[in-house]
Amino acid sequence: MPSFLSHRRLPGPVFMLLHASLWRAATRKSACLAGIGVLSACTTVSNVDSRQDGHLTLMSRARWSLTSWTHVRSVGTKHAAAYCKAHNKQVHVVALHTTSVQGVTNEAIEVVFDCY
Repeated sequence: MPSFLSHRRLPGPVFMLLHASLWRAATRKSACLAGIGVLSACTTVSNVDSRQDGHLTLMSRARWSLTSWTHVRSVGTKHAAAYCKAHNKQVHVVALHTTSVQGVTNEAIEVVFDCY
């Protein structure tokens, strides 16, 4: 059964370079996806709740103390934006409250927002 390369033969060194290049690209992509999976596993986000003052709120928490405040805040605000987008609205962040001591306890951030 002929393959797509049957009409053209690549010299051994060229084929090995091509093979090595494809292997490196696949390895980098796998490492990148694994890194994203680890970062996303570092943070948990609670369900969206409504407050007495009419705003919506959610809590974003780090699972490990090595997770930065910026990452925890980013995950929380992105989750709020996704919640509003699911309701065909735009997010407006009202306030961010930190309920932890940086470097001492795991980061926890309350995101207060509205959907318009």
